[in-house]
Amino acid sequence: MVDFIKQIASPAVLNHAWNLVRNDRARWTRDLTMQEVARNVPLHVGRISEELVNDRYRPQEVYCFEVPKANGGQRIICAPAVRDKLVQRAALTVLEALGEAYFHPCSFGYRPMCTIDMALSRLREWVRQGYGWLGDADIAQCFDSIPQSPMLERVAALCRDQRVVVLVENWLNGIPPRYRPKGPGYGLPQGLVLSPFLCNLYLHELDMTLEERHIPFVRYADDFIVLGASQAAARAALEVAAACLQELQLQLNTDKTQVIETSPNHRFLGKRMPNARQRIAG
Repeated sequence: MVDFIKQIASPAVLNHAWNLVRNDRARWTRDLTMQEVARNVPLHVGRISEELVNDRYRPQEVYCFEVPKANGGQRIICAPAVRDKLVQRAALTVLEALGEAYFHPCSFGYRPMCTIDMALSRLREWVRQGYGWLGDADIAQCFDSIPQSPMLERVAALCRDQRVVVLVENWLNGIPPRYRPKGPGYGLPQGLVLSPFLCNLYLHELDMTLEERHIPFVRYADDFIVLGASQAAARAALEVAAACLQELQLQLNTDKTQVIETSPNHRFLGKRMPNARQRIAG
């Protein structure tokens, strides 16, 4: 069995993680600034490696705050200490390699070498093949609503290393209770380095359900479109997606989910969709 904690704690992975966080303006810990750590990086990063290998690493409680949303609501942002961001980056490096081995090719969000333009290109290809009707879906409060227990089960299935599962669980538990909109046991905090990856991991079941039902789709994290050759087909595809999400303890935002014919007047991920006239005979 592979010891993924040792991989996360390896000098190569931690050094890579350090290069990604070295310019962070937050504090390394409550007691140390980044300037102080920069004077002896091998010492501080080496201590983290030792703590990880010996099961002594514990993350600090995460600092959270609210920022206003355009719709008048509040968005909760969580800011871990840089020390914890570094370990999360290291864990992401290791877990991402495992996820990339089986994530669906129509999932583009927050994946290496994937871009919004690639997602739009795939959508345009579906339209050219004759799928001119779109089920444009919005998952209601997706990151806040993902249940942590089944999500952690997916982490366990991915790496088969219970120590990694405990590591992820400890990061989630570092969020103060008052900043958990759905209560204890729910939510992937915005600001946690691993949250986008964990979202992709959890929604992989949606991808595979759509694949098994031969439903064309494109997903970018919690934004996705299902396609059909007719309005009825797109509506049926959306019903399949809604049923799968219900099993995942998630639901569509009915106010923002719609079935429409593709048109440049409609945008996905901020980009205009192709005109229905671009369709060709399938």
